[in-house]
Amino acid sequence: MKKIQTRSIKWQLCVLFSLCLNSNFAWCEQLPVWEISVGLAGIQSPHYRGSNSYNTYILPFPAFTYRSKHIRLDDGKIQGLVYRSKRIKFDFSLSASLPATSDDNSARKNMPLIDPTFEIGPSLITHLWHSKDKNTNLSLEIPLRAAFSASMDNLSLRGHGWVFAPLININHDYGGGELDFSFGPSYAANQYHSYFYDISSQYVTSIRPTYNASKGYSGSRATLSIDKHFKKLSIAGFARYDELSGAVFMDSPLVEHSNNLTMGFVIMWKIAKSKNLIHNYD
Repeated sequence: MKKIQTRSIKWQLCVLFSLCLNSNFAWCEQLPVWEISVGLAGIQSPHYRGSNSYNTYILPFPAFTYRSKHIRLDDGKIQGLVYRSKRIKFDFSLSASLPATSDDNSARKNMPLIDPTFEIGPSLITHLWHSKDKNTNLSLEIPLRAAFSASMDNLSLRGHGWVFAPLININHDYGGGELDFSFGPSYAANQYHSYFYDISSQYVTSIRPTYNASKGYSGSRATLSIDKHFKKLSIAGFARYDELSGAVFMDSPLVEHSNNLTMGFVIMWKIAKSKNLIHNYD
């Protein structure tokens, strides 16, 4: 495990971890309109999928939850709820990844920094099945997101095409907590793959030839997460497995492994909440 890094990326860490916990259907419960919490989060993740180098972060963070009929900032997800019923929900959601330098990545030695990326776009979630007690639910999520990288040097954004990552999600409410398992393939534009896997002529070495990525299949992903809620304390953990066999960028010299494992945890303590409540169908 690499040394713990403490650069100023708290928001990126929190977004990345929370978005590894998948959307699920919880049936009509009353929740506070807003909540304020403090927490501690940790994650170990590859610099990029296929990398042999990992980032490890452990950082404290504040968290603010807000829920309304149309906008939600909750469970690390920023959502604009466009349409919702018991079986179908259409919203806008966000995904993110952490930055990586070439200083501790032999495959990318002397290559530029990988800036943090984020994805935003519409997502259609369809409820497929639930148990008689409604504690176990099966759903299909179909997101299509635009991808961007955010430069920390000049605070600029750069577009990287699209990402399409449908997934099947199984959620089980075991009383005071939830267990989630999701899996599915992903596809992306050549601009997105190029950002991580291209090698231009100025970075060519004897073992790193030029490479231009194409659009298409990006591999598959399976995520297992579990959380437990007490009166004020919440504890969550997750493990995510990426399988890249068959991905269109597998022949890039920057790909060192055909699979990766990402793990993380979050501990949160609620310090304040609103007295007003709102129905939650998510």
